[in-house]
Amino acid sequence: MSSDWRKVCAQGVSAFFFTTEGDNRVWAYDTENEHLGVVYDADAPLNGVDNITGTPSGDLYVAEDGGDMQINLITPERIVIPVLRIAGHARSEITGPAFSPGGDRLHFSSQRGARGDAAGAGGVTSIKRESG
Repeated sequence: MSSDWRKVCAQGVSAFFFTTEGDNRVWAYDTENEHLGVVYDADAPLNGVDNITGTPSGDLYVAEDGGDMQINLITPERIVIPVLRIAGHARSEITGPAFSPGGDRLHFSSQRGARGDAAGAGGVTSIKRESG
């Protein structure tokens, strides 16, 4: 995978991103060139990589399974930036990060909510993504 996967996205090459929680890695598979590469491989700042979504510009948003209950941004330059943290949900995890069709809202859920309900009473939250 190119060291700058934004080139892959900009050139219309199909890339598939996924995480493996056991080894805390984020992967990219370039379907055109049939190449698999590691995008993120560290224990910090991300802890328990799980759900992932991306943008056309190549930004990846990774939700942690437990850990700090954060969604972090991984830039095409592989810089990791915390975007948000959910406080008071110690027995939960962030699930389902996805952007609205216009790309201006990030939706996500706390799987078990603040009480840690097994039934999944976390609800869906969204934040407005500012451009620029």
